[in-house]
Amino acid sequence: MRQTVRPCPICTSRNNTVLFTQKFVGGLIHNIALCNRCGFVFVNNSPRQTYYAKYYEKMSKYEDTRDFQLHKDCVKIIEQFINKSDRIMDIGCSTGHLLYLLKTDGFKNLSGVDPAPRCKEMAKKKYGITVETNDLFNLKSGTKKYDFLILSAVLEHLDKVTLAIHILGSLINDGGKIFICVPDADNFYRNFEEPFGEFSLEHINFFGKSSLHSLMYEFFPLYVSSDGKAIYSVWQKDGGVRNSMVKYIQLSQSKMDRINRVIDAAPERIIVWGAGSLTERLLSTTNLAQKTIKLADRNTNLQGKKLKGIDIIPPENLENYKEPILVSSFRFKKEILKDIKKLGLKNKIITF
Repeated sequence: MRQTVRPCPICTSRNNTVLFTQKFVGGLIHNIALCNRCGFVFVNNSPRQTYYAKYYEKMSKYEDTRDFQLHKDCVKIIEQFINKSDRIMDIGCSTGHLLYLLKTDGFKNLSGVDPAPRCKEMAKKKYGITVETNDLFNLKSGTKKYDFLILSAVLEHLDKVTLAIHILGSLINDGGKIFICVPDADNFYRNFEEPFGEFSLEHINFFGKSSLHSLMYEFFPLYVSSDGKAIYSVWQKDGGVRNSMVKYIQLSQSKMDRINRVIDAAPERIIVWGAGSLTERLLSTTNLAQKTIKLADRNTNLQGKKLKGIDIIPPENLENYKEPILVSSFRFKKEILKDIKKLGLKNKIITF
């Protein structure tokens, strides 16, 4: 068994402070460390994931009934976010008891994955549930993806949690959901009996709500709650700032394509009403500057100045011009059109 220095599994920083050292029989030592950058608490010298994979294959203790109440609590939440037709997979499913609870409630498209070989046999025999002997890091996304993934008491065991979340994202459809249940490290100090019992041989990540949000930053939180012992959460794939930004950029580019077509179709000489940030961008990124003879704006701080060498004049001066007026604003378009009407301007109006 080889123990190596482990960076923070959430932010990858190697700057951490050891809070406690837990020793085990066989020479295994866990340094419980606090990341000085993001505040996550984790074991900073855990063996590689292969060590734990072998442990779960040979020493798994999750085939008994100790988690049955936890499964019932999980199912109450999960059923609020799934449909009967959803393709559902429980990763780290043990003998498939949680899936069995869903099965008894009428869900049929169910499967599980667990690294312990005995779980496959017991799941089929006891519950009629199909379980694949495998671990998360060896799962490969196919053409047929899942609608809902379940990870109950799994993430606290994994060496590379960000890689795990990336793999999960590749396994679900757009709009698919992930249920995650982890021990609530925010509340370890409340009403415990066994000293240092939470620092078990198998637990190498200690999540609170904030660290779980940090890990799942590419997903949208649909549900996050705690009963003081465990954090229960549901996350949707097509949420998160990153995906939101990608969609925003794509939709903005589509609108820009339409704006470009309007500008290209405009006459060779036009007046642009609006000298704000939109016009600044258009003067720099389109051929608007080549067609614009004057800019007009109500902002007296802009009047008398130039953009791209083009004079900014008060709207009242437009009575001296016959060229078409391009309204370069989305936010104030209605107000500008009203002003044009009040001024009695007869110029042709172009809008985006």
